[in-house]
Amino acid sequence: MSEYELFADALWQYHATGRADLFLEREDGYVGKEDVGWYFTGYRDFQTIEKRALKFAAGHVLDAGCGAGRHSLYLQRRGLNVTALDFSRRIVDLARARGVRDVRVVNLCGALPFHEGEFDTVILFGNNLGVCGTPRKFTRMLRELHRITSARAHILATTRMPSALRLRHRVYLENNSARGRALGQIRLRLIHNAKHGAWFDLLLFAPPDLLRLAARTGWRIAEIFTEENFADGYSVVLEKW
Repeated sequence: MSEYELFADALWQYHATGRADLFLEREDGYVGKEDVGWYFTGYRDFQTIEKRALKFAAGHVLDAGCGAGRHSLYLQRRGLNVTALDFSRRIVDLARARGVRDVRVVNLCGALPFHEGEFDTVILFGNNLGVCGTPRKFTRMLRELHRITSARAHILATTRMPSALRLRHRVYLENNSARGRALGQIRLRLIHNAKHGAWFDLLLFAPPDLLRLAARTGWRIAEIFTEENFADGYSVVLEKW
């Protein structure tokens, strides 16, 4: 089963029952639990780093990787024109059922079916900045987003810096480097209701690495917001240059 369909199962279960157990397993056996309810939060419960980045949202907004649609719903209420997208048809159906007006099935890591200069803001929250999995695919995504956005567009994103504070995480990162992978390239799979999804790569970024990769594609960091430390997560505002 693909990671997207297992994620869709968890979202729909939470939508129906108010509860769903979802776990992320790293390829070295480390397992963490996901808070599925987080994908259904309203503005009051958004992370502070998200709220600070959202102040830059303007014009026609592309909510890329919308999930259950929490950010799209908030921006719609603000009166903004929002187009939402996700990989999974069932996730798109859920976002639409919750009130997202314009939501489509689109692969963010491929050629995007939009015109040049169509959007003024792109949102990539929930680690969606690194969803394409490798530095090469990430820069390709940024070039596509550059093409479909206006001259003064912004990307609003959240990510986190790979952490080496705990021995198990440090060993994993060292092994990544030894295998020639990007330091923040994490291989994961979802577990839900005793089902295991397919393995996928998620790219995490230290700010200097993000600065370097974005600069290759016509984007630069305008703002960074963090609550305590970069390993716990931060939001970034990218602007075109």
